[in-house]
Amino acid sequence: MKTALAKRVRWTVPEYFRMDRIGLFKHRRVELINGEVIEVPAQATPHRAAVTNISDLLLNAFPRSGNWVVIQGTLRLSRYDAPDPDFHVFDVPVNTPDDQLPAPLLVIEISDTTYRKDAGPKLRAYARGGVPDYWIVNLPSRRVEVYRRPENPTPGRRSGWRYAEVNHFAPGQSVIPLLRPMISFPVDALLP
Repeated sequence: MKTALAKRVRWTVPEYFRMDRIGLFKHRRVELINGEVIEVPAQATPHRAAVTNISDLLLNAFPRSGNWVVIQGTLRLSRYDAPDPDFHVFDVPVNTPDDQLPAPLLVIEISDTTYRKDAGPKLRAYARGGVPDYWIVNLPSRRVEVYRRPENPTPGRRSGWRYAEVNHFAPGQSVIPLLRPMISFPVDALLP
């Protein structure tokens, strides 16, 4: 007698949004990473404080006339990826239809208790999605990690995606967005 093997199901973004519409997730905060629905933990005070500080910085640096700063919103990256980064910035006007959105020019995650996810599956999803500039504001380490040049050295493997360039910035230093070199953010202002 053969034993049945359990098979993982990878959900697509339309299926994920349908599950949300019918109330499957109730009041849970979730996101879709590589076809897997992942619950997002509650935010602690340092995380909320960083969201407030960085919101002010981004909204002042990227004027609404041609930029869209999205704060804790869902980002459709692929058929199987719809994470909810803390911030993503598009170089298109606010309310641009989803089917006309380019890859964001910058994605920022604030990492307090979620570093393994932010530097693992989410990093790979952003690289796979062609995000050119991904920052992790690493609260426990008090630094900003900047990831650039997405690549997949093992074509055909979804898990092979990474960033070829990685830099860490400490308090006293500044970080410059890759596609907006005229803007500079002091690391001290990004940390709570």
